[in-house]
Amino acid sequence: MSLFGSELRRAREGLGWSREQLAEEVKFSASLVEKVEVGNKFPSEAFATEADKALSTDGFLSRIRLHTLKQDVVPEWFRAWPDIEEQASVIRLFAPLVVPGQLQIEDYARALLGDEDQVAARMARQHIFVQDKPPDIVAVLDEAVLHRQIGSRDVMYRQLKHLTEVSASVQVMPFGADTYLGVDGGFSLVTVDNREISYVDTPARGFVLDDPEVVTQLVRRWDHLRGEALPQRQSQERIVEVAEQWNT
Repeated sequence: MSLFGSELRRAREGLGWSREQLAEEVKFSASLVEKVEVGNKFPSEAFATEADKALSTDGFLSRIRLHTLKQDVVPEWFRAWPDIEEQASVIRLFAPLVVPGQLQIEDYARALLGDEDQVAARMARQHIFVQDKPPDIVAVLDEAVLHRQIGSRDVMYRQLKHLTEVSASVQVMPFGADTYLGVDGGFSLVTVDNREISYVDTPARGFVLDDPEVVTQLVRRWDHLRGEALPQRQSQERIVEVAEQWNT
C-alpha cells in the first residue's frame, strides 16, 4: 500500500465511511477509491483535491501526492530540480528539440512519456505558475520544436496555442539563425537567492550543476542564443503561424 493510499484509508475510516460513501463525496467510482487505497492506481490531482475537501484533511493528501511524484516517480538524479525551480526567482530555458516540460500541455507530455505517473509528475512541476511568488520564465525554442510532431496534429495545435497563452516569455530561434551553440542540447538556468544554478540534459541523464565556472559559460551561451532569437512579438506571430498549419 502506498503512503497516499494508507493515509486516504486512515482518514476515511476515521470518519466511519465506506469506500462507497467516499466515492459518492468525491464523485469518483468506488473501484477507483479501492485501487488508490491498495496502491494499484496513482491518484490524479483532481482526486487528491476532492478527497482533501471531503475528508477535511486540509491539503494533506495533495501534499503527499506531490511529494510522491517528486521522490518516487522521477529519476533519482532529477529529484532535486523541481524543488530548485520552486525557489527560483528567474528561470531561463533553451529547448532545441521539444517544448520544455514546464510549458507542455498534458497530451503533449503523454505523447512523449507514455507513462501516466511520469505525466503527472511533469504536470506537477507547473505548480510554479500558481505559487505565491511565481518565477519569471523566459524560454528560447529552436524553430524546429514548432514543426516536430509530438502526438497528433491536434495536440501540436493546442500545444503551440498554449505557448502563446502561458505566463512566460517565449522566443523562437529561427531556422536561419547565425549560431550553432544550441545544437548540442538544451539546458536550464535558474536564479535562487542571487545564485545561478543550471540543469543540463544528455541522452543518458540530466545533471544539476552549480560550479560557478560552468554556470558562467552557460549564461554566456544563453545570452548569445537569446540574442539570435526573434523578439517576443515576432516569436508569437511565428508560433501562431505554425499552429495554424497544424490546424489544417
